Amino acid sequence: MIKIREATEGDNDALVELQKKCPQGTSLILGIDSSPDYFARSGPFKDWHVFVAIENDIIVGSAACAIRDTYIESREFKTAYEYGFIVDPHHRRKGIAVKLQEHIEHIALDNNTDLLHLDIAEDNLPSINLFSRMGFKKVKDCTTFSLMPYKKQKITRETNIRSMEKSDVDKVTSLINEMYHDYNFFTPFQTRDFIEYVERMPYFDFHNILVFEDNGGVNACLGYWDYNKVRKYIVQRFNWRLKAQTFLIRLIGLFTKMPKIPKPNNPLLSYNLTTLAYKNSENITELIKHIVNMAIENEINFLHIPLDPESQIAAVLSQFMHTKIKLHFFIKSLKQEPPNLREKKLYIDISEI
Repeated sequence: MIKIREATEGDNDALVELQKKCPQGTSLILGIDSSPDYFARSGPFKDWHVFVAIENDIIVGSAACAIRDTYIESREFKTAYEYGFIVDPHHRRKGIAVKLQEHIEHIALDNNTDLLHLDIAEDNLPSINLFSRMGFKKVKDCTTFSLMPYKKQKITRETNIRSMEKSDVDKVTSLINEMYHDYNFFTPFQTRDFIEYVERMPYFDFHNILVFEDNGGVNACLGYWDYNKVRKYIVQRFNWRLKAQTFLIRLIGLFTKMPKIPKPNNPLLSYNLTTLAYKNSENITELIKHIVNMAIENEINFLHIPLDPESQIAAVLSQFMHTKIKLHFFIKSLKQEPPNLREKKLYIDISEI
């Protein structure tokens, strides 16, 4: 008999061990270790819930959701973002994921939620099939840009770059709000909201947000989140196509600088980019170069940022060596006909990937 309940702090170690049994990916298989704090991944959210599936007093599955108010097509909606679905490989084909999903939907309805949403990598066919059967509809494709730091970048205006201070909050929030005001799933920041957002993110503070200052104004901002402190990713194996690509990169690397691809059993290190906004592309390019140089010094393999492929920042990121992961954005309406998400660009916060 499978029972679903809300997770407690006492479940931490069991969830960490369960996650280690559930590697992610298809072309690149990664083992995951969230020790010492499994719940740190949920820290950026204000109202979050982690659930566990229990069989014979053993945790055999888990899933989570975060509930918030946001704007879609200029109307306010209460939404629940779903994440963290894992099922013990020895307990699959028992309907555990379905039971977890049904429980999340009950909790969402109890909280007067209008809409559920989640994102799935395009090659994750089992998850796509599962959530499609559960009534989710794919409404948009989005992309995670993964920049590959390997070559020192020349910065022309280094003196204009500094870490953000609390006195910059109004300027930074205005910049972010102006850039994303017409994006779906974007909630404008008030000063206090932004401070709380930064404070909730584990291993992140104002020092992690860089600003480009010119003539007394903040013209660009970009944060880097050391996600390795939240979750550790260990390379387990590659598929044949990625093996061939990796071999070619390493071969070329004998003659010129190329990105370093970790070998199996080695950690894959990344920064997640966030709070990105700007007035002109030259300023944000300088900030990206600065973080690329920091990443090289710290032997970081990737800089990740999810975005709508129609976003103006895509053209800026494309100047740097990168790879892309296509994500399908799914929604399920709990109350009414779902809103049209195809007309406007989609805002994706890094905490929701």
